[in-house]
Amino acid sequence: MANSDTNYGLYNKHSREIKIYRCDNNEVKAQNFGGNVETAKSFFFTDDALDCFNTNATQLAWAITDDGNGIKFTIAFGIPKNPASTSWADAWKNTKQSLHDAGNWIKSSAYNWPDHDTNRSPTIWKSESVDSHLF
Repeated sequence: MANSDTNYGLYNKHSREIKIYRCDNNEVKAQNFGGNVETAKSFFFTDDALDCFNTNATQLAWAITDDGNGIKFTIAFGIPKNPASTSWADAWKNTKQSLHDAGNWIKSSAYNWPDHDTNRSPTIWKSESVDSHLF
């Protein structure tokens, strides 16, 4: 559950979409999440990454991408009540970077390099900013 520090407003609102792409032709790899956001979140993100979202976001919304092949989120951050505290946006960014550097942000099962299926191209995940927000 997102934190509730909204006394001083919300800032740094942004939205991103994450999908898996084939390396040979940059096509989006088809997924089957059955319209279930929790399934898609768990497919892409580690438990520690999801905890980072839930702990540091003040507002957070998730959706399956319009094409059904990825996950989309909109996140915004409040200002902590204690001015000496690290901002929620900085806490999220720093934790995300630490997890990413440790290979603990996106699940390795969400992409592959090289692909073990010889009939398929290796894949990579991409995160792209989008202008359409969920809130």
